Amino acid sequence: MLPLALGLAGNMSTPGAPAAPQAAVVSEAGPACTLPFDAIKQHHPIDDSCFADGSAQPDTPQSAQNDAKNNFCSTGTPVNIDFDVLHQLQADAAKPGSGITFGSDAQLPKDRSVLRDLPTKAGPLSEGTVVRLVAFVMDAHYSNLGKGESVNCKQPDKESNDIHIVLADNDKEQDQCNSVTAEMSPHFRPDVWDPTNLNQKNAHLYRFTGQLFFDGSHRPCSGGKGSPKRSSLWEIHPVYALDVCMDPGNNCKVDSDENWVSFAEEMGEVPSETRLWLPDEISSEFGSGVRPRSQRP
Repeated sequence: MLPLALGLAGNMSTPGAPAAPQAAVVSEAGPACTLPFDAIKQHHPIDDSCFADGSAQPDTPQSAQNDAKNNFCSTGTPVNIDFDVLHQLQADAAKPGSGITFGSDAQLPKDRSVLRDLPTKAGPLSEGTVVRLVAFVMDAHYSNLGKGESVNCKQPDKESNDIHIVLADNDKEQDQCNSVTAEMSPHFRPDVWDPTNLNQKNAHLYRFTGQLFFDGSHRPCSGGKGSPKRSSLWEIHPVYALDVCMDPGNNCKVDSDENWVSFAEEMGEVPSETRLWLPDEISSEFGSGVRPRSQRP
């Protein structure tokens, strides 16, 4: 536990403040930073062949968006958000004069600085802010199979594409137009982060940690239609860490570690040392809540 925890603590900054723009997860020289899930990462062929800009031309809005999608280097104590925050950010993006354009690859923001310091009830948020969201998984699946997408160099296979995760704020929701999105990048993706595994435990609450990202290639649902269907273009992408609520009544809160267990650990794939710990947890061996699997009676 300690090497990962101490590494994170050394990179923490002011809550809510996004890291300065950095290189994306991979370049020809390798990862630009220590991956948030470094202890459970898995190497994939795409890590050696597709880099920050994907297949986009350099110095274009598409390459800037691809860089943002590939950013695993944001740091800071995660800001706890909910669906209302993502809806508020979407409403701000849609305001006339916001400077935020979206709707297709041809309508991406030309200057992504307009995605910074936006007011929300959680405080000012920016693309690149590390956030945490509690939600139910409505569906998880590999996206863009067969045709690929620019960020992943148009490669068609499962191993080279994102896992698109449809999130609901309650376990009764059936309309994906009310959902929000999290995405797991293929770069160094742990094998246990798999759609089948995610869907297997979708009766449980999940807690997603990752960077806040604005996907300008799409539009939110209108008239019950959208591709993909969702209520906000602001998403958690890429996912940095994933926890699952192991309380039978889903009694888990975004701002407390009680009853949360690392998803990878709960699936029996990794030892407890790989859990992503926050700085204020390092002073005590485990803090409050459900103990790691290896420490349970």
